[in-house]
Amino acid sequence: MHIVNILLIIGFCSATLADNSCIFEHPTKGVINLSSIGLQNGEPRFRDLSTPTSSYYTYSFNPCYSFTENSCYNAAVCQISSDRKHSFTLGTQDVSTWTMDSSMAPVLTYTYGEKTVSITMICSAVAEDEFEILGEYSVNHYFMRLRSRCACWNGCSSPQPSTTTSRTSSVTTPSIYFNECHFHDSRYGTIDLSSIGSMTGTPTFKDVTSMFPNNFVWSYNPCYKFSEDSCQNVAGCQIDKTHSISYTIGLQEYAYWVNMNNTKNFVPGIVYPSLSHNRRLSVQLVCDRSLSSHHLQVLGETSVGEYVMKLTSPCACWNGCTKPKPRPFRWGFWTITGIVVIVVFLLCLMMITCLFCSKPRRSYPTIIVNEKTPIMKGAH
Repeated sequence: MHIVNILLIIGFCSATLADNSCIFEHPTKGVINLSSIGLQNGEPRFRDLSTPTSSYYTYSFNPCYSFTENSCYNAAVCQISSDRKHSFTLGTQDVSTWTMDSSMAPVLTYTYGEKTVSITMICSAVAEDEFEILGEYSVNHYFMRLRSRCACWNGCSSPQPSTTTSRTSSVTTPSIYFNECHFHDSRYGTIDLSSIGSMTGTPTFKDVTSMFPNNFVWSYNPCYKFSEDSCQNVAGCQIDKTHSISYTIGLQEYAYWVNMNNTKNFVPGIVYPSLSHNRRLSVQLVCDRSLSSHHLQVLGETSVGEYVMKLTSPCACWNGCTKPKPRPFRWGFWTITGIVVIVVFLLCLMMITCLFCSKPRRSYPTIIVNEKTPIMKGAH
């Protein structure tokens, strides 16, 4: 079993190269086609976007087709200072490769001199394509994410060139939406992890040892943030066994799902990046409807900054742990009888109270005594 897991991990990290920045053809998963996203008018589809933590530089990107902005000529990716006095070409369309990361997500990488830009494809059914700048993790190495239906396998297999920044499609697509707890696909159903996660601020899976013994333990909590040692408001944490050192390995707010096309060839999972720490936790989801509990297996740090776990649970199945629909409340006979008795008792009590409070009182005339008036004494 250990050998099989190691082979799976090695397979996840293996690269598949291609020389076309528009189209990536995988032998088993299908095709990624970005032709319908890129603009062909010499302008970038995604213009002047910044990272969440810094606004000094902005970035522009156009899939498939070259553009020009400031001093970036025939560029695929451009970096521009906030005062627009400086601009740098980070990538061109003619030097690019496609790879598969450890979570089996497609990654488009542009190379320009010493600079590299890695763009991870995030399959999504959002109405508008979204491009996210993660930042410069190390010198001259930039990381970004493209969230689009065209980032799905066979999502946009037929090129439909765009001339504006908005895109519509006449093709009927499945309804897909997700967050850090749920993934819904109208074709298959819903995977819901909310019943596994703890809402108390402590992890459901705490200090789990790796299947390959070492000096660390790992904690993980689906859906909800937790804190342990120096890991604050996280999804995953790595801790040495003396609890003197701990590392954040994943955050809930950046979670995304991978391999959710319901095929048996690839294991579905949820990925938790930790942008500021340059680490990423990938949790493989293994469906087992026969279990009455949830089991977490830690594979460990498979490569630098890459952590892998395996969650086996009935909640990892489609519609395995969906929340039951609320049932309408029905009044029972004894419930109604009890309420009537209480109401009658209260009414009687109120009436008796009113009778006592409204009982008439006898009034006496007021007698005023004048001290100067002599008191008559009776005869003896």
